[in-house]
Amino acid sequence: MFVALLVLSLSPSLPRARAADVDPGLERLGALAVQEGGRVMPLEGYARRFAVDVTGRTRWSSNGPEGFTKRSSLELLLDCMFSGQKVLHAKVITIDDKPFKTKLGLDPERRFYSPVELSGCAGLTELLMEFEKARQSDPNASPTKDQRKALDINSAANRVAEFATGMTLAIIPSQPGQAFRHASAQAADPGAEAVQAAFKEVGQLYSAGQPILPAVEKLEKAINSMGALSENEARNVRLELFYDKHDPWRMTAYCYGLALVFFGFSRLVLKNIMVTLALAATAIGIGEHVLGVALRVIILDRAPVSNTFESLLWMGLVAIAIGLVFQLINKRKGYYLFGGVGAAFISVLFAGLVPLADRTNSLPAVLRSNFWLIIHVLTIVASYGVLAVSAVLGHAYLIKDVILNKRDDASRFRSAALIVQTYRTIQVGLILLTAGTILGGVWAAESWGRFWGWDPKETWALISILVYFAVLHARYVQWIKDFGLAASAILGMVVIVWTFYGVNYVMATGLHSYGFGSGGEVWVGLWAILELLFLAVCWVRYRAQGATAISKAQPAA
Repeated sequence: MFVALLVLSLSPSLPRARAADVDPGLERLGALAVQEGGRVMPLEGYARRFAVDVTGRTRWSSNGPEGFTKRSSLELLLDCMFSGQKVLHAKVITIDDKPFKTKLGLDPERRFYSPVELSGCAGLTELLMEFEKARQSDPNASPTKDQRKALDINSAANRVAEFATGMTLAIIPSQPGQAFRHASAQAADPGAEAVQAAFKEVGQLYSAGQPILPAVEKLEKAINSMGALSENEARNVRLELFYDKHDPWRMTAYCYGLALVFFGFSRLVLKNIMVTLALAATAIGIGEHVLGVALRVIILDRAPVSNTFESLLWMGLVAIAIGLVFQLINKRKGYYLFGGVGAAFISVLFAGLVPLADRTNSLPAVLRSNFWLIIHVLTIVASYGVLAVSAVLGHAYLIKDVILNKRDDASRFRSAALIVQTYRTIQVGLILLTAGTILGGVWAAESWGRFWGWDPKETWALISILVYFAVLHARYVQWIKDFGLAASAILGMVVIVWTFYGVNYVMATGLHSYGFGSGGEVWVGLWAILELLFLAVCWVRYRAQGATAISKAQPAA
């Protein structure tokens, strides 16, 4: 039941499918292709990214920005294109950080601000000027956390202002490999006057609240008369539209969550039926998981580990794969599949906490070496997935053997199996982690001219390796028993999360700047605190059980 509540409580952080538009012309318009950030995407996808840049979400169901609540991302984009001067004075830019708003001199209780009032904010201007001075003295200077927030806010205001002043869209296909030509209702590249006229008609109908389908059809004809998408581009646009509407990650999270619930109930009632339902939910979840990763690989034409969002999804897919394979090898006493489902479920949930703007970002130059991206990053992120399975198995052991204190013969047999499987997954994960780190050094030698430089990311990768080596050695020489191994698997995962997340999102320093970001700190911090509290409770209960056992073993006076 806890898992089910967790799904319901965190599900708003996962992407939601867009509700059907009343005007079919909007859907038809959203299917038009535009070129942005080095790739071709549907206008609907472009609008979603625009809405995230400006408001922080693709859609607000309630209490949202002025004029945007319960409306689609495409409508916000069209408002800016056709009524831009009005939007400049609308409260559409979201700022949630109250201390930061106080520092800027803004009302901390307000959530939304207009581009015009932000342009006159002295505190915001001061932060931007501080960063500009730092860049003048050092072109490679990185912004502070407050400066990064100020840059994001300024960028959001500029996005609205650009469309309000007649910015054009790259919406007219050219020859394969060439840049699209631009057009809007206010201007167009030479020879694209018909596209501009059709755009203007779309704007007039949209602003008047009339159906825009007739004008959209004219716009399509005008664009098609000047150029056409290649077969691959047209396919990717269709796939991205399907990806956004189908929303595979929501389905994946629900299926994995249900599988865990059914696995739990299988220990209480109707074992065979519950296990069958759990396997069915797992199979559907795996199908959705594979579908989502495959669509991203095809659409974006890159390995599925180019940012934090993709890495979390890949980590979960590896976790479920290793759990499935190991379960097939250990059919009777294996808990690997349960551990894989648990790790995959958590990975997908945390992927939903990654800021939407960071999910489809363009690939940095340092990551464009597909060979090293596949060899190094896939390997090291795969190790995180395997080690996550060991942490789930460690939780299962502590809950069953320490919290619930089940000590009958059948429970002892299952506990022994859990410990063995925790140990084996740590071994496999450590091999992958070590190999991935070494391969990263080879990549660094090729890209930066040195194998190792004690960059924060490199340093914490080494710390993670040493932590798990220490755990395996301590278990081998019997310095730690079953409880110690299970607890160490959880503590090791805390170190991994810091290496993976903390260095990128909290420290945000070093040469691995392509991985930096912001967001989710509260959730990750809350998870770490809960893990430490859980281990503390387990330790107290474990010691109490040990004292009770000694007391029972002593003869009565």
